[in-house]
Amino acid sequence: MTKTQSLVQGRKFAQVVRGAGAVFLRDGFAGASVDDIARTAQVSKATIYSYFPDKALMFQEAMRAEIARMEGSLTLDIDPDLPPDRGVPQITARAAEWMADPHRVSLCRALLAEAPRFADLVLLFQDSLSRMLRDPVRAHLDRWARAGLLAIDDTDLAARQLVGLSGAHCSLHLLGMPQAASAIRTDARDAAILFLRAFAPVPRQDRRRSAGTR
Repeated sequence: MTKTQSLVQGRKFAQVVRGAGAVFLRDGFAGASVDDIARTAQVSKATIYSYFPDKALMFQEAMRAEIARMEGSLTLDIDPDLPPDRGVPQITARAAEWMADPHRVSLCRALLAEAPRFADLVLLFQDSLSRMLRDPVRAHLDRWARAGLLAIDDTDLAARQLVGLSGAHCSLHLLGMPQAASAIRTDARDAAILFLRAFAPVPRQDRRRSAGTR
């Protein structure tokens, strides 16, 4: 874990953080140079060193800023009157597209590459990502489960499973093999079909038949 140091913030601090974030996302921690960060941020190296005497400290601050920017960037404004067979495909499509965004893929790749050194940042990213995706998905699942339209006992677990199915393509993106938009849409559609089959409510006559055989 990197030793925490105090930051000295000045007039161009945010400018440096934005520039550093862009370079770290492009080149990673090891590949980023102070010269490149200074050019991108349009400041002098002296200005950078006045704020960040340590490259690791600059990486931490830049990545925290990128994670904060990610907050609120996903909206699942699905019509609450839609049934699951129409709502779930919309959820998987929007979640898949959001997770495949090149900026978010670069952020994930940059953090995972430095996970041993910056474990706290990786945990922060994972927590933020999980919360941003899981919570809005769970709200829809709660509504459908209460209405008996889906047979879900644990909507928190089901939400995480649906998010995981929606992001099945992400491993390829992280390996530098991004899928075409059409392939992402196909994966999202297949994820919705699988989820709906897994949590389809049992028809009443089947429930009665099952109870009668006990």
